[in-house]
Amino acid sequence: MKKYLLVSIIAVGMLVMSLASVQASDSFNFGYIDLQRVMALSSQGQVAKGKMQAKQEELRGVLQKKQAEISVMKEELERQGMMLSPEKRQEKESNYQKKVRDFKIFVSDSEKDMKNLEGEFLKKMLKDLEVVTSKFGKDGKYQLILEKRSGIIYADEANDVTEALIKAYDQWTATNLKK
Repeated sequence: MKKYLLVSIIAVGMLVMSLASVQASDSFNFGYIDLQRVMALSSQGQVAKGKMQAKQEELRGVLQKKQAEISVMKEELERQGMMLSPEKRQEKESNYQKKVRDFKIFVSDSEKDMKNLEGEFLKKMLKDLEVVTSKFGKDGKYQLILEKRSGIIYADEANDVTEALIKAYDQWTATNLKK
């Protein structure tokens, strides 16, 4: 493990030194982006966030309804338990347990659905961002655009092109969504 860490540190160091030497020649232009900010602040990110929240609210409503049904069944079982025949009590307990199991399965399925939905939005946005970043880099004559959280320990804020990329991405999506 330490061996891989050392190799990674050496590789990053060599990359930084080579970037510094190329940067000194004034012909090398690089920038970095904060992908999380792009995802959160871009128009598509806002749309995705809105859809995720709407789905979450819908699921929350269904969960609350199911939970209320389970509570009513439990109260009814506790209230009537002693007055019921053993067979009827067993039937009601069985129905209650089935509702609880179904509720747990629904919660689990809902969590999976939300993760899948988030994954779909993320996958589409990353695919689109790859196209936009490529065009943005060529138009801006960048030789390199890095993602802030993937290994950059320090970079001058003057090289942060996140806001400009968000604008480019919003323009690109506005144009391409009309088509």
